[in-house]
Amino acid sequence: MNPIRSITKLLTLVPVLLWTLLIFNFSSQSYHEQSIQPILHKWFTKEGMLSVVPEMTIHYHHSTIEARKQPFEFVEFLFRKGSHLFMYAMLAVCALFALIQARWKLGFKMLLAIVYVIGIASADEWNQARSVERTSAMQDIVLDSIGGFLGLVVLILCLAMFRKIRRNSTLRRGEVP
Repeated sequence: MNPIRSITKLLTLVPVLLWTLLIFNFSSQSYHEQSIQPILHKWFTKEGMLSVVPEMTIHYHHSTIEARKQPFEFVEFLFRKGSHLFMYAMLAVCALFALIQARWKLGFKMLLAIVYVIGIASADEWNQARSVERTSAMQDIVLDSIGGFLGLVVLILCLAMFRKIRRNSTLRRGEVP
C-alpha cells in the first residue's frame, strides 16, 4: 500500500479523535463551569427574557423547568440541549468523513458513524455520572444520537445540493458532466 495514502487515511481520524476528546473535556467540567446563566444575567433583564420565552414547562430527567418562572434556566436548558445536538452532529460528520475512503456502501458507513456516536454518547454519560455536579441521563444518549443522525442527514442533503448545483452549472456551460 502507498505510504502517503496510509498517512492520509490516518489523518482522517484526527478530527474524530479531537472532537471526541472535546466532548469528554466538556463532560468532565462541572455544571457551574459550563453555566451560561451569568452571561444571560449580564446581557438580559428578567423582563426582557420573559418577553421572549413561551409559556412552557419542560420535565427532563429529575427536574422541571417552567419557562415563565425560570426564564434564565429555560434558555440555558435549550442552549445546553442544542449544544448536545450540535456536538454529536459534528462527531457523526467527522466519523463519516473518516470512513469515506472505505469501500463500503454509504448506508453502512452512516450506520458505523451512528454506532460510534451512540458509543461515545454512552461513554460520555458514564463519564458525567462520575464528574462533579453532573448527572447522567438516558435521555441525553437519545438526544446525542438524534444529533448524530441529523448531522448525517444535513451533510447528505448539502452534498446532494452541491452536486446538483455543480451539475447544473456544467450543463449551462455545455460541458459533459
